[in-house]
Amino acid sequence: MRIEIRTTPEEKRHWQEIAENKGVSLSELVRSSLGGLRLRKRREAPKVAPELLRELARIGNNLNQLTHAANRRQPLESVALLIRLIEIDRELAAIRQAHERPADAD
Repeated sequence: MRIEIRTTPEEKRHWQEIAENKGVSLSELVRSSLGGLRLRKRREAPKVAPELLRELARIGNNLNQLTHAANRRQPLESVALLIRLIEIDRELAAIRQAHERPADAD
């Protein structure tokens, strides 16, 4: 649902500054103010290393190819499929281990 209010440009700028300082959207600021809720600052999405994204994209591509072949009912040698899935599992485990944050990082 959409609710519109009239305001002066100065009021809007002021409210937007407050929202920015609190790390929330203007809509969230208004909702929390009217609803009596406490605002929590949004968490920023973690920065992801480009090489990690490339590696995950490569692995995802391999999984897609295997899935498409299975969906088309193309013959897949069971042993070859199992070997490739084990390789992907190991690659993901290595990536996870290399990019895990220490427990006290949060």
